[in-house]
Amino acid sequence: MSNKISVCIICKNEENKIEACLQSVTWADEIVVVDSGSTDATLAIVKKYTDKVFVREDWPGFGEQKRRAEALASNDWIFSIDADEVVPETLALEIQAAVCNANDEQVFSVNRLTHFCGEFVYHSGWYPDKLPRIYNRSRYRYNQKMVHESLECKDAPITDLQHNLLHYTFSDLSIYLQKRTGYAEAWALERYNKGKKGSMLKGSLSAVFAFIRHYFLRRGFLDGRIGFLIAAIQFQYTFNKYALLKFKYISENKKKDKQ
Repeated sequence: MSNKISVCIICKNEENKIEACLQSVTWADEIVVVDSGSTDATLAIVKKYTDKVFVREDWPGFGEQKRRAEALASNDWIFSIDADEVVPETLALEIQAAVCNANDEQVFSVNRLTHFCGEFVYHSGWYPDKLPRIYNRSRYRYNQKMVHESLECKDAPITDLQHNLLHYTFSDLSIYLQKRTGYAEAWALERYNKGKKGSMLKGSLSAVFAFIRHYFLRRGFLDGRIGFLIAAIQFQYTFNKYALLKFKYISENKKKDKQ
């Protein structure tokens, strides 16, 4: 008997992108969507493709929300994708063939190609972008990180699939920058809760290295103006993370002193 696949998606206010995502995974045995409280037409769109729709507004972070989606699936084989990603037919066929008779220990990674501000990005550390996304939940699960979540599959036999997963990220730069600020805030809070203090010097040096890494070491210069933009954004994002952590620590200490 061949293995059945549940596609799991978490989302919030993705009315402009989620339909393309859903249309590209209608081949799956099941589609499970966990929504974080959309106020646009996202839920109406989703319900055209699946009745496995769950609203969970108590946001626990990306990792935990993906774990919720895993748990709600009917099948053990999970393909986790984001609402702004599209599965081309070539990749869909490759996934089905790979999972059909796979053993529970096997994990499959997809190579994500990102479309950013009107262009596909082939360097800058964004491609190749091999992500373990297809797995058996009886063996593996996502970690519980607030941001930058990943599948816990250390020492798993991972097979790289050949066809690209298309990632249609932000076409509006201002919205992308807002989201990156949110990621930085979540990172700072997570580190603060672990007892970290933050350092402006470390933040500055890390930001410079982030630019060098993305623009030079990862050949962002080959992506032209988009490559420079990505490196500059990574510089700012890295500095913001450490600055927010440092001032979170200072702010909380002042509150304690007043008590």
